[in-house]
Amino acid sequence: MATEHTVIDYLTEAARHRNAGDYSAALEHAVQARTLLTEGGTAAALAGVLLMEGGLRRHLGDLTRAADTLDRGLALAEQGQPTAEQTRLLLNLQAELAAVHRSGGDYERAERLLRAAIARAERLPGPEPPELANLLNELAVTFKHSGRFAEAEQLYLKVLALLEQALLPHHLDLAAVHHNLGGLAHARGDFAAAEPHARRSLALSENALGADHPVAAADRAALAAILDALGRHEEAETLLLQALAVFTRVYGDDHHDIAVTCNNLAAIAYRRGELARAEQLYRRSLAIKGRTLGAVHPELAPTLNNLALLREDQGDRAEAAALYHRAIAILEGAVAPDHPVLATCRANHAALERAQGGR
Repeated sequence: MATEHTVIDYLTEAARHRNAGDYSAALEHAVQARTLLTEGGTAAALAGVLLMEGGLRRHLGDLTRAADTLDRGLALAEQGQPTAEQTRLLLNLQAELAAVHRSGGDYERAERLLRAAIARAERLPGPEPPELANLLNELAVTFKHSGRFAEAEQLYLKVLALLEQALLPHHLDLAAVHHNLGGLAHARGDFAAAEPHARRSLALSENALGADHPVAAADRAALAAILDALGRHEEAETLLLQALAVFTRVYGDDHHDIAVTCNNLAAIAYRRGELARAEQLYRRSLAIKGRTLGAVHPELAPTLNNLALLREDQGDRAEAAALYHRAIAILEGAVAPDHPVLATCRANHAALERAQGGR
């Protein structure tokens, strides 16, 4: 019984630190709980702890160990006669594992996992479970990343309706959907439509978690990108610097959110004519993305394109051409043929080639 109480204590502390945004401390406690349960616990209890551990590792950017942890949890959750509770645990593990694979750029694998989980969730008795809304949201995010915007929007709106029907006007899941709808409108270039969603998401996350939580910081950074596109550069820069301070405190120097924030700060510096600072920030963003995501992840392409434009302005057309070529090679086959980032990279590369031909 003492061991059981110790496990509960560790899990309570892990949840407390996770809710406060201190993912590293939360992971330490989750690992302690997992170690004790490995020595003597039920398969379902251990799978639940592995779900928490895998999610924390994903937040911290440790995608390989996150996937291994969640795979182990899935194997345990599939043991024995499935109860409704066990099935819900399995669905949450599949959703988290799909998010890991999407973060790693494997959109096809993420989609397969999510479609299988959605089919399982739809077979559960009773009203639509909350796990279904989460799975549909994850599939929509996957569609958005791969450039299937219409399918993503359809799913986001379905999730929004499910959450509103469940009377969750202040729930963090609702914040996530507004964040995603704002991101989708931003990706489409509809910045005016994106802003209300981004502001709603930020208000919900700050109210629930506090302004210094990394989830609220991510909402702040997303709003900043939209405001920058709307021409409100000073407000955007202030929000980005606030977000960067939170990300650095929580994650250290190497994390995807830091890379994205540096990319967006670079864009503001570039517009001001601060080319040296913009180049430094773009190269920092690219280096972090390469270290945390790998050299051929689609998320590298926007920064490669931005750095290429900058190098053109600085007169280095050879490096600019190489950067465009690398971005296009990364995106082709990984995203939809009409993905806007791929289209932009191709157009910029073609313009550079025309300029070089006219010298």
